[in-house]
Amino acid sequence: MLKKLLALFGGTLAVQQTAQSASPAEEALLHQIAERSKTDPLIGAKLGSKDVTQRLLAGMKSDRGVHIESLLCALGAVAGYACQASVRAQAVARGLPESALLTSVQTKDGQTYFFGDHLNKPLAESQYSVWGIAGGGAQEAGCKSLPDLAAIFRHTSEVVGTDAFGKPRVPDNHTPQEPPINYVRALWPVLKPVVVKYCPNPEHWPVLLGLSIQEVILMAKTVIDPCLAMQLVMEAAVPMSKVNLAPA
Repeated sequence: MLKKLLALFGGTLAVQQTAQSASPAEEALLHQIAERSKTDPLIGAKLGSKDVTQRLLAGMKSDRGVHIESLLCALGAVAGYACQASVRAQAVARGLPESALLTSVQTKDGQTYFFGDHLNKPLAESQYSVWGIAGGGAQEAGCKSLPDLAAIFRHTSEVVGTDAFGKPRVPDNHTPQEPPINYVRALWPVLKPVVVKYCPNPEHWPVLLGLSIQEVILMAKTVIDPCLAMQLVMEAAVPMSKVNLAPA
């Protein structure tokens, strides 16, 4: 499944890497986004989220349809890491070292993880955070009681550096086909150019992914309980916001 996803995004990545000029259709789209952003700063994130959603739906589709838990896990994982990537990009834009706005922690196994207020803001502490946007979708889909976000953060901190880190705590019959880290490692490098195309401002990268999650939760509300969907998303997003994929 990951290979199929990579194939879908690979064409976009190749165009970015060869630095070729955009096609007329793409230039027109980017011009439209630039113009409309004067009155709607998030128009790029809104349009980009639909592009990402459709690509992932196509990439994850099998003869049995789309395994919704895997789609939610993939989106949550990438959205979480997008928060860290956004903070890194903002630091560079200020002329600071890439990780200057992050607090690094090294565990006993020698791995580095990242924490801090700058990271938590786009993840869960602002109006347009991944939690805020996705949670709004879950509530619209019928979720009456959102997951305990503090408990997810607490668990992530407690298990960092152990085998339990990054393993979504959901019922066995709702387990994703891949762990969140596999989705991040495979998808972020090829998904980032798509996100940047729609959102040159790195502050909007997590917003784009949050909107995609919102769309999927609403789309799948008859397939998976929206509260459980939200739990799965954040069980992937919180730990994946902290992993070290440098260079991002």
